[in-house]
Amino acid sequence: MTPERSITVVLKAIGWTLAWLVVLDVCTSLAVARLAARNPDSGLVRYFQYGLSIEAKLDQMTRLPRDAPDARIIPAGWLDPDQWRDLPTRPRPGTDKLVALYGQSFAFNATNEAVRLDGHLTLRGIGGPAAPPDHSYAAYLADTGNSGADTVVFGILASSVPHMGSMSGMDWTFEHPAPYTFPRYRLVGGHLEGEAPALRNEQQFRDAFAQRSASWRAFKTQLAHNDRGFSSVVFDRTWFDKSQIALLMRRGWVAHSQNYEDGVYDPVHGFSGSSEQIEVLKAILIDLAARTRARGQRLIVLLEQDQGYGDALFRALGATLDGAHVQFISTHTLFSANDPRNFQPDGHYTIEANELFAQQLQATIRGVPTAR
Repeated sequence: MTPERSITVVLKAIGWTLAWLVVLDVCTSLAVARLAARNPDSGLVRYFQYGLSIEAKLDQMTRLPRDAPDARIIPAGWLDPDQWRDLPTRPRPGTDKLVALYGQSFAFNATNEAVRLDGHLTLRGIGGPAAPPDHSYAAYLADTGNSGADTVVFGILASSVPHMGSMSGMDWTFEHPAPYTFPRYRLVGGHLEGEAPALRNEQQFRDAFAQRSASWRAFKTQLAHNDRGFSSVVFDRTWFDKSQIALLMRRGWVAHSQNYEDGVYDPVHGFSGSSEQIEVLKAILIDLAARTRARGQRLIVLLEQDQGYGDALFRALGATLDGAHVQFISTHTLFSANDPRNFQPDGHYTIEANELFAQQLQATIRGVPTAR
Protein backbone atom coordinates (compact mmCIF):
# COMPACT_ATOMS: atom_id res chain seq x y z
CA MET A 1 0.00 0.00 0.00
CA THR A 2 1.39 3.38 -1.03
CA PRO A 3 1.85 6.15 1.59
CA GLU A 4 -0.88 8.17 -0.12
CA ARG A 5 -3.25 5.22 0.07
CA SER A 6 -2.41 4.70 3.78
CA ILE A 7 -3.19 8.33 4.57
CA THR A 8 -6.53 8.05 2.74
CA VAL A 9 -7.47 4.94 4.72
CA VAL A 10 -6.57 6.61 8.02
CA LEU A 11 -8.54 9.74 7.16
CA LYS A 12 -11.56 7.67 6.18
CA ALA A 13 -11.37 5.74 9.45
CA ILE A 14 -11.18 8.98 11.42
CA GLY A 15 -14.08 10.44 9.44
CA TRP A 16 -16.32 7.40 9.97
CA THR A 17 -15.40 7.33 13.67
CA LEU A 18 -16.35 10.97 14.08
CA ALA A 19 -19.55 10.47 12.12
CA TRP A 20 -20.63 7.57 14.32
CA LEU A 21 -19.71 9.55 17.44
CA VAL A 22 -22.00 12.35 16.24
CA VAL A 23 -24.80 9.85 15.62
CA LEU A 24 -24.24 8.28 19.04
CA ASP A 25 -24.19 11.71 20.66
CA VAL A 26 -27.43 12.81 18.96
CA CYS A 27 -29.22 9.58 19.80
CA THR A 28 -28.03 9.66 23.42
CA SER A 29 -29.01 13.31 23.77
CA LEU A 30 -32.50 12.65 22.41
CA ALA A 31 -32.95 9.62 24.69
CA VAL A 32 -31.81 11.55 27.78
CA ALA A 33 -34.05 14.50 26.84
CA ARG A 34 -37.10 12.22 26.54
CA LEU A 35 -36.29 10.52 29.82
CA ALA A 36 -35.82 13.90 31.50
CA ALA A 37 -39.23 15.04 30.26
CA ARG A 38 -40.88 11.97 31.83
CA ASN A 39 -38.73 11.59 34.93
CA PRO A 40 -36.36 14.52 35.65
CA ASP A 41 -35.19 12.87 38.89
CA SER A 42 -34.01 9.74 37.12
CA GLY A 43 -30.56 8.63 38.21
CA LEU A 44 -29.49 8.27 34.57
CA VAL A 45 -30.60 11.83 33.77
CA ARG A 46 -28.76 13.21 36.78
CA TYR A 47 -25.65 11.24 35.84
CA PHE A 48 -25.41 12.97 32.47
CA GLN A 49 -26.46 16.36 33.83
CA TYR A 50 -23.61 16.34 36.34
CA GLY A 51 -21.48 17.48 33.41
CA LEU A 52 -23.58 20.56 32.66
CA SER A 53 -21.78 23.88 32.97
CA ILE A 54 -22.26 25.86 36.16
CA GLU A 55 -24.32 28.44 34.29
CA ALA A 56 -26.57 25.72 32.86
CA LYS A 57 -27.13 24.28 36.31
CA LEU A 58 -27.84 27.71 37.77
CA ASP A 59 -30.32 28.28 34.97
CA GLN A 60 -32.16 25.07 35.88
CA MET A 61 -32.14 25.91 39.59
CA THR A 62 -33.38 29.49 39.21
CA ARG A 63 -36.29 28.38 37.04
CA LEU A 64 -37.59 25.98 39.70
CA PRO A 65 -40.12 26.98 42.39
CA ARG A 66 -38.23 28.35 45.38
CA ASP A 67 -39.36 25.46 47.59
CA ALA A 68 -38.21 22.77 45.13
CA PRO A 69 -35.47 20.55 46.61
CA ASP A 70 -32.88 21.51 43.98
CA ALA A 71 -33.62 25.23 44.45
CA ARG A 72 -33.31 25.38 48.22
CA ILE A 73 -29.55 25.82 48.06
CA ILE A 74 -29.90 29.19 46.31
CA PRO A 75 -30.81 31.23 49.45
CA ALA A 76 -28.29 29.40 51.64
CA GLY A 77 -25.08 31.01 52.83
CA TRP A 78 -25.54 34.60 51.70
CA LEU A 79 -23.91 37.14 54.01
CA ASP A 80 -27.11 39.16 54.16
CA PRO A 81 -28.06 40.62 57.56
CA ASP A 82 -31.67 40.88 56.35
CA GLN A 83 -31.82 37.08 56.51
CA TRP A 84 -30.72 37.13 60.16
CA ARG A 85 -33.40 39.42 61.56
CA ASP A 86 -35.34 36.60 63.22
CA LEU A 87 -32.32 35.08 64.96
CA PRO A 88 -32.19 35.57 68.74
CA THR A 89 -30.11 38.47 70.06
CA ARG A 90 -30.46 37.59 73.77
CA PRO A 91 -30.82 34.33 75.71
CA ARG A 92 -34.38 33.07 75.47
CA PRO A 93 -36.46 32.74 78.65
CA GLY A 94 -35.28 29.74 80.65
CA THR A 95 -31.74 29.91 79.25
CA ASP A 96 -28.67 31.72 80.52
CA LYS A 97 -26.31 31.97 77.52
CA LEU A 98 -26.55 33.06 73.89
CA VAL A 99 -24.11 31.14 71.69
CA ALA A 100 -23.26 32.71 68.32
CA LEU A 101 -22.14 30.06 65.82
CA TYR A 102 -20.35 30.56 62.49
CA GLY A 103 -19.50 27.59 60.31
CA GLN A 104 -21.00 24.82 58.21
CA SER A 105 -23.12 21.70 58.77
CA PHE A 106 -20.46 19.90 60.83
CA ALA A 107 -20.33 22.80 63.28
CA PHE A 108 -24.12 23.15 63.31
CA ASN A 109 -24.64 19.43 63.97
CA ALA A 110 -22.32 19.48 66.98
CA THR A 111 -23.58 22.80 68.37
CA ASN A 112 -27.25 21.94 67.98
CA GLU A 113 -26.63 18.72 69.88
CA ALA A 114 -24.66 20.59 72.57
CA VAL A 115 -27.60 22.98 72.98
CA ARG A 116 -29.96 20.01 73.31
CA LEU A 117 -27.73 18.30 75.87
CA ASP A 118 -27.36 21.44 77.95
CA GLY A 119 -30.97 22.60 77.90
CA HIS A 120 -30.10 26.17 78.92
CA LEU A 121 -28.41 27.56 75.83
CA THR A 122 -29.85 29.74 73.07
CA LEU A 123 -28.27 29.42 69.62
CA ARG A 124 -27.73 32.15 67.02
CA GLY A 125 -26.31 30.32 64.02
CA ILE A 126 -25.05 31.69 60.69
CA GLY A 127 -23.38 29.52 58.09
CA GLY A 128 -23.29 28.20 54.56
CA PRO A 129 -22.97 24.89 52.70
CA ALA A 130 -19.41 23.63 53.28
CA ALA A 131 -18.54 27.22 54.23
CA PRO A 132 -14.78 27.93 54.33
CA PRO A 133 -13.31 29.89 57.25
CA ASP A 134 -13.23 33.23 55.43
CA HIS A 135 -17.00 33.00 54.92
CA SER A 136 -17.47 32.36 58.64
CA TYR A 137 -15.12 35.22 59.53
CA ALA A 138 -16.99 37.62 57.21
CA ALA A 139 -20.26 36.45 58.78
CA TYR A 140 -18.99 37.34 62.25
CA LEU A 141 -17.91 40.79 61.04
CA ALA A 142 -21.28 41.41 59.39
CA ASP A 143 -23.36 40.07 62.27
CA THR A 144 -24.07 43.15 64.36
CA GLY A 145 -26.87 41.28 66.12
CA ASN A 146 -24.50 39.01 68.05
CA SER A 147 -23.64 41.63 70.70
CA GLY A 148 -25.78 39.74 73.21
CA ALA A 149 -23.73 36.55 72.80
CA ASP A 150 -21.18 35.80 75.48
CA THR A 151 -19.82 32.76 73.59
CA VAL A 152 -18.74 32.60 69.93
CA VAL A 153 -18.23 29.20 68.29
CA PHE A 154 -16.20 29.23 65.08
CA GLY A 155 -16.17 25.99 63.06
CA ILE A 156 -13.35 25.13 60.64
CA LEU A 157 -13.78 22.08 58.40
CA ALA A 158 -10.48 20.65 57.14
CA SER A 159 -11.66 20.09 53.56
CA SER A 160 -12.99 23.65 53.33
CA VAL A 161 -9.64 25.36 54.00
CA PRO A 162 -8.38 25.06 50.38
CA HIS A 163 -11.61 26.73 49.26
CA MET A 164 -10.39 29.94 50.82
CA GLY A 165 -8.86 30.32 47.35
CA SER A 166 -12.29 31.31 46.06
CA MET A 167 -15.12 33.75 46.77
CA SER A 168 -18.23 31.72 45.96
CA GLY A 169 -19.61 28.24 46.51
CA MET A 170 -20.16 27.73 42.79
CA ASP A 171 -16.94 26.19 41.50
CA TRP A 172 -15.92 23.75 44.23
CA THR A 173 -19.51 22.51 44.52
CA PHE A 174 -19.62 21.88 40.75
CA GLU A 175 -22.18 19.10 40.81
CA HIS A 176 -24.59 21.14 42.96
CA PRO A 177 -23.47 24.81 42.72
CA ALA A 178 -24.11 26.92 45.82
CA PRO A 179 -24.18 30.51 44.51
CA TYR A 180 -23.51 32.31 47.80
CA THR A 181 -20.50 34.64 47.86
CA PHE A 182 -17.97 35.92 50.40
CA PRO A 183 -14.90 38.18 50.44
CA ARG A 184 -11.51 36.91 49.30
CA TYR A 185 -9.04 37.76 52.06
CA ARG A 186 -5.34 38.33 51.55
CA LEU A 187 -2.45 39.51 53.69
CA VAL A 188 -1.17 42.86 52.46
CA GLY A 189 1.74 44.28 54.41
CA GLY A 190 0.92 41.89 57.24
CA HIS A 191 -2.69 43.08 57.46
CA LEU A 192 -5.88 41.33 56.37
CA GLU A 193 -7.61 42.89 53.39
CA GLY A 194 -10.82 41.52 51.93
CA GLU A 195 -12.06 42.00 48.37
CA ALA A 196 -15.85 42.16 48.47
CA PRO A 197 -17.75 40.13 45.86
CA ALA A 198 -19.62 42.02 43.13
CA LEU A 199 -22.82 40.15 44.10
CA ARG A 200 -23.61 40.12 47.82
CA ASN A 201 -27.13 38.78 48.27
CA GLU A 202 -29.57 36.38 46.69
CA GLN A 203 -31.66 39.01 44.91
CA GLN A 204 -28.60 40.64 43.35
CA PHE A 205 -27.54 37.22 42.10
CA ARG A 206 -30.97 36.35 40.70
CA ASP A 207 -31.33 39.69 38.90
CA ALA A 208 -27.81 39.70 37.47
CA PHE A 209 -27.93 36.07 36.36
CA ALA A 210 -31.42 36.23 34.84
CA GLN A 211 -30.42 39.18 32.67
CA ARG A 212 -26.80 38.09 32.12
CA SER A 213 -26.21 41.74 32.91
CA ALA A 214 -23.02 43.76 33.19
CA SER A 215 -23.08 42.89 36.91
CA TRP A 216 -23.00 39.19 36.07
CA ARG A 217 -20.13 39.68 33.63
CA ALA A 218 -18.25 41.74 36.21
CA PHE A 219 -18.78 38.98 38.77
CA LYS A 220 -17.43 36.34 36.38
CA THR A 221 -14.38 38.51 35.71
CA GLN A 222 -13.88 38.80 39.45
CA LEU A 223 -14.10 35.01 39.83
CA ALA A 224 -11.57 34.55 37.04
CA HIS A 225 -9.08 36.66 39.04
CA ASN A 226 -9.89 35.37 42.53
CA ASP A 227 -11.04 31.75 42.27
CA ARG A 228 -8.28 29.18 41.89
CA GLY A 229 -10.72 26.68 40.41
CA PHE A 230 -12.40 28.97 37.88
CA SER A 231 -12.43 27.80 34.28
CA SER A 232 -14.61 29.22 31.53
CA VAL A 233 -14.83 25.70 30.06
CA VAL A 234 -16.55 24.57 33.26
CA PHE A 235 -18.43 27.75 34.11
CA ASP A 236 -19.79 29.19 30.85
CA ARG A 237 -22.94 27.88 29.22
CA THR A 238 -22.18 26.94 25.59
CA TRP A 239 -23.37 24.55 22.89
CA PHE A 240 -21.37 21.83 24.68
CA ASP A 241 -24.26 21.66 27.17
CA LYS A 242 -26.30 20.07 24.36
CA SER A 243 -23.84 17.22 23.85
CA GLN A 244 -23.90 14.23 26.15
CA ILE A 245 -20.37 13.23 25.17
CA ALA A 246 -19.17 16.76 25.93
CA LEU A 247 -20.92 16.62 29.31
CA LEU A 248 -19.07 13.43 30.24
CA MET A 249 -15.79 14.97 29.11
CA ARG A 250 -16.43 18.13 31.14
CA ARG A 251 -17.18 16.09 34.25
CA GLY A 252 -13.86 14.29 33.84
CA TRP A 253 -12.10 17.62 33.24
CA VAL A 254 -13.44 19.04 36.50
CA ALA A 255 -12.28 16.00 38.46
CA HIS A 256 -8.68 16.55 37.31
CA SER A 257 -8.39 20.30 36.70
CA GLN A 258 -9.50 22.08 39.87
CA ASN A 259 -6.42 23.03 41.86
CA TYR A 260 -7.71 24.25 45.20
CA GLU A 261 -5.50 21.87 47.20
CA ASP A 262 -2.32 22.39 45.16
CA GLY A 263 0.30 23.85 47.46
CA VAL A 264 -2.21 23.99 50.34
CA TYR A 265 -2.76 20.39 51.39
CA ASP A 266 -1.53 16.92 50.56
CA PRO A 267 -2.45 13.67 52.32
CA VAL A 268 1.14 12.89 53.35
CA HIS A 269 2.37 16.20 54.77
CA GLY A 270 -0.94 17.86 55.64
CA PHE A 271 -1.44 21.60 55.31
CA SER A 272 1.43 23.76 54.12
CA GLY A 273 2.21 26.45 56.68
CA SER A 274 3.60 28.68 53.94
CA SER A 275 0.48 28.56 51.77
CA GLU A 276 -1.54 31.73 51.40
CA GLN A 277 -4.65 30.01 52.74
CA ILE A 278 -3.04 28.87 56.01
CA GLU A 279 -1.27 32.20 56.54
CA VAL A 280 -4.56 34.06 56.00
CA LEU A 281 -6.44 31.64 58.24
CA LYS A 282 -3.96 32.16 61.08
CA ALA A 283 -4.36 35.92 60.71
CA ILE A 284 -8.15 35.53 60.73
CA LEU A 285 -8.04 33.53 63.96
CA ILE A 286 -5.73 36.03 65.67
CA ASP A 287 -7.96 38.92 64.59
CA LEU A 288 -11.10 37.06 65.64
CA ALA A 289 -9.57 36.38 69.05
CA ALA A 290 -8.84 40.10 69.51
CA ARG A 291 -12.32 41.16 68.37
CA THR A 292 -14.18 38.71 70.60
CA ARG A 293 -11.98 39.61 73.55
CA ALA A 294 -12.68 43.31 73.01
CA ARG A 295 -16.41 42.57 73.02
CA GLY A 296 -16.15 40.52 76.20
CA GLN A 297 -17.01 37.30 74.35
CA ARG A 298 -15.47 33.84 74.77
CA LEU A 299 -14.19 32.30 71.54
CA ILE A 300 -14.27 28.54 71.00
CA VAL A 301 -12.78 27.23 67.75
CA LEU A 302 -13.83 23.83 66.41
CA LEU A 303 -11.17 21.99 64.39
CA GLU A 304 -13.28 19.55 62.40
CA GLN A 305 -11.24 16.93 60.58
CA ASP A 306 -13.40 15.23 57.98
CA GLN A 307 -12.65 11.78 56.62
CA GLY A 308 -9.00 11.13 55.83
CA TYR A 309 -7.61 14.33 57.39
CA GLY A 310 -6.27 12.76 60.60
CA ASP A 311 -5.08 15.58 62.87
CA ALA A 312 -4.13 17.90 59.97
CA LEU A 313 -5.99 20.97 61.26
CA PHE A 314 -4.56 20.58 64.74
CA ARG A 315 -1.02 20.40 63.39
CA ALA A 316 -1.59 23.47 61.20
CA LEU A 317 -3.43 25.69 63.69
CA GLY A 318 -2.98 24.37 67.23
CA ALA A 319 0.13 26.43 68.03
CA THR A 320 -1.46 29.61 66.66
CA LEU A 321 -4.58 29.12 68.77
CA ASP A 322 -2.51 28.39 71.87
CA GLY A 323 -0.43 31.49 71.23
CA ALA A 324 -3.59 33.60 70.93
CA HIS A 325 -4.98 32.01 74.14
CA VAL A 326 -8.02 30.68 72.27
CA GLN A 327 -9.93 27.65 73.50
CA PHE A 328 -10.40 25.00 70.86
CA ILE A 329 -11.63 21.47 70.35
CA SER A 330 -9.95 19.24 67.80
CA THR A 331 -11.98 16.20 66.78
CA HIS A 332 -8.86 14.05 66.49
CA THR A 333 -8.82 13.88 70.32
CA LEU A 334 -12.32 12.40 70.30
CA PHE A 335 -12.37 9.97 67.37
CA SER A 336 -10.22 9.08 64.36
CA ALA A 337 -10.89 10.87 61.10
CA ASN A 338 -9.08 8.05 59.33
CA ASP A 339 -11.62 5.46 60.47
CA PRO A 340 -14.52 5.34 57.99
CA ARG A 341 -16.77 3.89 60.71
CA ASN A 342 -16.95 7.39 62.22
CA PHE A 343 -18.59 8.82 59.10
CA GLN A 344 -21.97 8.59 57.44
CA PRO A 345 -22.27 7.91 53.68
CA ASP A 346 -22.75 11.64 53.05
CA GLY A 347 -19.43 12.44 54.77
CA HIS A 348 -20.81 13.80 58.05
CA TYR A 349 -19.91 12.35 61.42
CA THR A 350 -21.97 9.46 62.69
CA ILE A 351 -24.47 10.08 65.47
CA GLU A 352 -22.04 8.56 67.97
CA ALA A 353 -19.06 10.66 66.82
CA ASN A 354 -21.14 13.81 66.74
CA GLU A 355 -22.37 13.05 70.25
CA LEU A 356 -18.78 12.91 71.54
CA PHE A 357 -18.04 16.18 69.78
CA ALA A 358 -21.17 17.84 71.21
CA GLN A 359 -20.47 16.63 74.74
CA GLN A 360 -17.00 18.19 74.64
CA LEU A 361 -18.39 21.43 73.23
CA GLN A 362 -21.12 21.64 75.85
CA ALA A 363 -18.56 21.06 78.60
CA THR A 364 -16.28 23.72 77.13
CA ILE A 365 -19.09 26.26 76.95
CA ARG A 366 -19.74 25.58 80.62
CA GLY A 367 -16.09 26.04 81.53
CA VAL A 368 -14.75 22.49 81.71
CA PRO A 369 -11.19 22.27 80.28
CA THR A 370 -10.98 21.49 76.55
CA ALA A 371 -9.62 18.26 75.17
CA ARG A 372 -6.44 18.74 73.09
